[in-house]
Amino acid sequence: MKESNWLLSTIILVITLAMLCFTFSCQKQAEEAKPAVDVEADITAIKEVLNQYAVACNTGDFDLWISLWTDDGIQMPPDAPAVFGKEQILEATKPTFEQMTLDIAITGIEDAKVYGDLGLTHCNYTLAVTPKAGGETIIVMPNGKALTLYERQSDGSWKIIYDCFNSSAPPTVE
Repeated sequence: MKESNWLLSTIILVITLAMLCFTFSCQKQAEEAKPAVDVEADITAIKEVLNQYAVACNTGDFDLWISLWTDDGIQMPPDAPAVFGKEQILEATKPTFEQMTLDIAITGIEDAKVYGDLGLTHCNYTLAVTPKAGGETIIVMPNGKALTLYERQSDGSWKIIYDCFNSSAPPTVE
């Protein structure tokens, strides 16, 4: 009886070791199969989204501008409530594109980082608007700053999920 217990224990031990080897082998293959993360390429990609944001504003291309947002994006403009979702952002912003010629200049990207499927930029910018119906150019943001968060999409592209912006200048009292 002792010999059969020893044989059974040996068989169980061999099977357990084989299963462990197989498990570790599969885990190593899965890790090797993961694509390498290229943080620099991701940072370049989110900076390009920021660049396209400015291009869209300056050319009046609202369709391009709104395409840069996720469906559940949140825009946090200065001195106004947050705007939730792409549809509300569209409704809140489209009149500006229709009524004004925008001139936005990104004057510096102070920081750009990527953490997995989230990225961020902190930039400085200027913004001037000119009424399309005629009138003088108004410098809306002579020294604006923005913190923009991006989310990697299932196709690998990046879109804006949060955009918070305001002025570095103290408010003017009239």
